Amino acid sequence: MNNVLMSVSGKSAQLYSHSLPALFEQKGHLHKKHSSLSLSTNRLTERISLRKFAISVKIPDTKGCRRCSVARNPYTDSTFLCGAVPSGLVLLLWYEPLQKFMHLKQLAIRLPDSLPIFELLVLATDEFPQLCVGVRDCSNDKPPTGQQLRFDIIELGPLPSFRASGDSGALRAVQVTQLDRDTVLITLERTVKIVNLQGLPSRQLAAEIVFDFPIETLVCLQDSVLAFWKHGLKGRSFHSDEVTQEITDESRVFRVLGTNRDIILQSTPTDDPSALSSLYILTGHESSY
Repeated sequence: MNNVLMSVSGKSAQLYSHSLPALFEQKGHLHKKHSSLSLSTNRLTERISLRKFAISVKIPDTKGCRRCSVARNPYTDSTFLCGAVPSGLVLLLWYEPLQKFMHLKQLAIRLPDSLPIFELLVLATDEFPQLCVGVRDCSNDKPPTGQQLRFDIIELGPLPSFRASGDSGALRAVQVTQLDRDTVLITLERTVKIVNLQGLPSRQLAAEIVFDFPIETLVCLQDSVLAFWKHGLKGRSFHSDEVTQEITDESRVFRVLGTNRDIILQSTPTDDPSALSSLYILTGHESSY
């Protein structure tokens, strides 16, 4: 699905599938109409209307979607899409011959009112992924469990169920990212905790990586992690915690728009937020999962 972009769009918040080649072709037409190479996000949205162009297609049964997550199972080569809809969850499977997501199942399950975390986790032994909707600190449990963290998990397999870790200890996680078959990164405000799927600190990698700024987006590379913040980024090694790269420009405000294969970065002048934005594709990195 390299040529497809997914988004939650429209007035009723529905999942859409966008053809990237068609989007770039349309963007080329827009460039011919404007002398500036920088396009404002609002202007681009106005020009590429979801109703006007067939390059954007609605995903059925996803009206009212508030969160979505995509994950590829490297053991079966299946790619799943899960969306949170008013009736519960919808699970779709990517069908390569038709280049589209096909409806797999609808799960009538009560979801938390707030979904700051909505991330599919892949298990080597399971056909279907699990959905993580929260992280909790259980180190103060009585009796002690020996585990620092636990995940609030929704099983998406043949017997769907919601496995919550308790009513207390919820962490204000910014992001949950699966690095490999048994390594998960939990991004808090300025800290990244590295644990296995049971919530225990990693033994192979640094158990914790600390940054000196509020993390907005985390990207995992082969041997390091990139943390993006308002005015730049910083990379740190998984093993030694040393800084591998750093970019800071307080004259610009940066926002990560996409991290699948390529990192798409939006840049806007700090002193003029309404100015035209510049888009960048960061290269030279390699995803590890």
